[in-house]
Amino acid sequence: MQLAVVADVHLHDLYGGYGLIDEGSGGMALRTLADTMASTRVFNESHPAFLAVLEDIVGRGIRTVVLLGDYSDDGQPGAVAALKRILSLYEERHGLRFFATFGNHDCFGPEPRHQGKWLTVGAESEPVLVTSDPDAPLPAVVKPAMRGMSTAEAMQAMGGYGIARPGHVGHWETPFGDREALQERYPEGGDPEALDASYLVEPHDGLWLLVLDANVFTCKNGFSKLESDAAWDHVLARRPYLLEWIEAVAQRAKRLGKTLLAFSHYPALPLSLMGEGERSIAVGTSDWLKRMPSLETGRSLAGAGLTWHFSGHMHVAGRTQLYGLTNVAVPSPVGYPGGYVVIDIDGPAVEVQMVELTEVAGFDVAFAAYNAQRQHDPNGLSALVIGAAGYADFLEAHLRALVTLRHVPNDWPELVAYLDQPIGTFCRQNAGWGQVLAAWEDCPLVPLRVVLEDYYLRRARGLNSAALDHLTMLRTSLRACS
Repeated sequence: MQLAVVADVHLHDLYGGYGLIDEGSGGMALRTLADTMASTRVFNESHPAFLAVLEDIVGRGIRTVVLLGDYSDDGQPGAVAALKRILSLYEERHGLRFFATFGNHDCFGPEPRHQGKWLTVGAESEPVLVTSDPDAPLPAVVKPAMRGMSTAEAMQAMGGYGIARPGHVGHWETPFGDREALQERYPEGGDPEALDASYLVEPHDGLWLLVLDANVFTCKNGFSKLESDAAWDHVLARRPYLLEWIEAVAQRAKRLGKTLLAFSHYPALPLSLMGEGERSIAVGTSDWLKRMPSLETGRSLAGAGLTWHFSGHMHVAGRTQLYGLTNVAVPSPVGYPGGYVVIDIDGPAVEVQMVELTEVAGFDVAFAAYNAQRQHDPNGLSALVIGAAGYADFLEAHLRALVTLRHVPNDWPELVAYLDQPIGTFCRQNAGWGQVLAAWEDCPLVPLRVVLEDYYLRRARGLNSAALDHLTMLRTSLRACS
């Protein structure tokens, strides 16, 4: 049997318009070029990219799909309604079944959260800030439809996708026994506002999907903060019952001969490791590392019996293995390399394939508006992005631009001034980097920018340090410099 796993769709409500345009009018509410060039995901392209993913899934004959969270771009009712219309279309026409969990962009704890976005309605319009905050300074346009959902609202909205007991499945349960009502999804005697949407479902005979809600919130100064950095560390610290339930489920799965696969939005292991077994260490940039769980967390989840876990959040592809646990990083359709994952299950055997999106019909839906906004692009990098011939090239060009605009300034600010310098010259002037860049010693005229782009492109594809010695040195050097 097969199932598909789709992460980080980040669906933008392109045609509903967050109250800025009338739904069904044919108009579009577009995110700006400036926001697109500054983000690790693209926005306006999410609608056609998601349709392309679903069409590919249908073409493969797959009928079960897991959504790993961040299915919306900030949990607005309109964005979630737009997603549900698409899901309903594929349920009705093609018999697909969807099972979902939440990401950090889908819901915001006990209370909804004000959101604001710069939007345009076409090539000729100026961007306007659309916000749900009535106290926002003018000339913002206040639209309640921009508000992001609370967790309770999100559970109600997405209950039909596994979060509430579905029909036509072999088995379904939550960590809370017979407390199945959405408003009761917390430990008895616990905090009614700390809702947990985790569930176990058997969509096919012999296959158990353990879909885990890893959104944990901390109240600070009356404000709910989502602990999305090293998220699974916080889950195990704040939800000890969840590890007990995972262990009980894993033991039952083994006893009953079920294939158990686990899913959540956040990685259960660091996505880049160096070394073997107990000598393994997490490697990467400082920003990357702070988002990874500790190795001890991975050990705990493996000790509870998990052998397969599928995660999103980082918008990259890849696979790491430690302590008998394999974490598969599922790429996003709206970030390089762009795609999703197919799982083949044959009895106890599990095989995983990354499917890359190469062509997406209508991905250039916002390009006319982008071209009109290029005059405000001081770096000129957007021309390469807009000039891409196809969707795969578009996402690659977008990531290359991000290296200059975001990643290097954040990760290696000391290298910003040298990006256009040939690496031969750079190494002569910065002797400590000679060994790190030795893999490129035969091409001394290559700009440092290209070397760093290569690093981030390879990282996005999950080509970690075990296979690429020069990247091992680059990452290790970064840790020493940070």
